[in-house]
Amino acid sequence: MNGDRFPGVMSAASSGCILADNGAGAQLPDTALERMQRYLAYDNAQKGRIFTRPLGTGDLLTEAKTELATLLGTTVGRVGIGANATSIALAVSRLLATVVQRGDRIVVTASDHEANIAPWVWLRRFGAQIDVVPVDAHGDLDEAKYRAFLERAPVIVALPWASNVTGTVFDVGRYARLAKAARATVVVDGVQAFPHFALDIDPAIDFVFFSAYKMYAPHLGFWYASDAALDRFVHCDDPNVPGGDARYWTIESGTQSYEGLAGWLGTVAYLRGIDAEPRRALELIADYEEELSAYARAKFAERRAHVRLYGRPPERNRLPLFAFNVAGVPSLELAERFQRARIEARVGDFNSPRLLRSLAPETGGIAVRLSFAHYNSTEEIDRCFDVIDAAGETPAESFNESDVPERATR
Repeated sequence: MNGDRFPGVMSAASSGCILADNGAGAQLPDTALERMQRYLAYDNAQKGRIFTRPLGTGDLLTEAKTELATLLGTTVGRVGIGANATSIALAVSRLLATVVQRGDRIVVTASDHEANIAPWVWLRRFGAQIDVVPVDAHGDLDEAKYRAFLERAPVIVALPWASNVTGTVFDVGRYARLAKAARATVVVDGVQAFPHFALDIDPAIDFVFFSAYKMYAPHLGFWYASDAALDRFVHCDDPNVPGGDARYWTIESGTQSYEGLAGWLGTVAYLRGIDAEPRRALELIADYEEELSAYARAKFAERRAHVRLYGRPPERNRLPLFAFNVAGVPSLELAERFQRARIEARVGDFNSPRLLRSLAPETGGIAVRLSFAHYNSTEEIDRCFDVIDAAGETPAESFNESDVPERATR
């Protein structure tokens, strides 16, 4: 696989630049860009009846949701499109606020992005109490603590599908089933998992939210809700709600980005160019990205004496996403070295401050992150490690296993 269908990738490559920040947002294929431009140039209209262009916009929305449902392996009535994943999560938290009573418990995890923590912490204003599942030294959930929190009969459990720091793919189905057995409503952050493999949504999961712009699409958010969750929480309180569908007034409030929907359909067209079945296209992408991950993990393993890779050991599989530090080199200085080498990485806590403070206390919860997509190559990974090696040529110190906290908590 290569990036010749991605103008941003090709432009970067022509100037000697490597795009290695795909965990924050991926590039768009030419088909997505072309369809966005065509919609805005020739088809731009608010959806409506009778007239040609408004009808066309309505058809666009229907097609966009249908393709999303196909990609997720579910039915169109269970999916929707909003502004972004965080806005969708906040909309869902407002829905769930209707059942939260003073003293109710809500479980979140220290492994997660703030988008799947802050919306549920917000429910404290209704009297909820928050339990935060800690993580171990590799960023995995403390399962004993998780089970103990479930014994408190939480009303909501928020879970991660994949970490944007460690690249860990969690056994979210099993965790969701445990939460459902405790009679909780289960909400999952699917953002980082969505672009990397074909997802199978466990029946125990009530809500999932996603970011389209991680999936080679424009800035949109996607959501999934189970039939039971829709029946329980989504009701039409006002007969004047546009379209008569409460989803438009609760989770999908306001006018949508129709040009973004057109771009999303262009992304789906790109996937169909890889394989006629979009889910199969994601499987092929996953196979290639697993090779990239294995290649990078081997290089991190060779440098473990002076490079700390956060998360599970490099011998274990992960998404092609790597947060790390080099001994004796401040994170910001390391990031500047990547910038001078024309490699776009990322530095910070990646909106996962609880997790990074647990895993990287020696740097104050700050790390550098490289994240690769299927349009990256092993040659580009080699260039990234040239920077790492140059930074670590004369490290002021080395990392030892004893430096890793035995149990990292909130």
